[in-house]
Amino acid sequence: MEKSASKKELETAVKDAVRLHGHLGPFLVIGVRMGKLAERTLKHSSDKDIKFQVTIRVPQTTPFSCTIDGIQSTTRCTIGNQKLKVEKSEEISGSFEVRSPKQELRIGVKPKIIEDLLNRFKDGVSGEQLAAHIASVPEEELFIVEKR
Repeated sequence: MEKSASKKELETAVKDAVRLHGHLGPFLVIGVRMGKLAERTLKHSSDKDIKFQVTIRVPQTTPFSCTIDGIQSTTRCTIGNQKLKVEKSEEISGSFEVRSPKQELRIGVKPKIIEDLLNRFKDGVSGEQLAAHIASVPEEELFIVEKR
């Protein structure tokens, strides 16, 4: 796996996502990190007009659906520009595709991470604290990554 995003790059991406989404939370940060990982791995820059398509699979309830806004903010793939498709799922995963040259990356959030977040929410830990935690977790502990 390639080097993860720098701390400063991640902070900037999270601030941009918060502006879009309205508040900071761990699932927003998960979406940001998924998008940044996909861009790095597939050599995509969101500043260029590359045919980058995303399918995100996520439970259609908050806080899980906040992941969608993190991905939209980071990749600039949105439902409106038809570069983002959302599918209902029990898991949180995304398929990121570049058509030329053909590359696909599947990024899934490890179930233990989601379970841990939900338990910590129940224990009264704030969304901001959990977001900071998710920002610091190494990618290999956070995600299951498959490049096709």
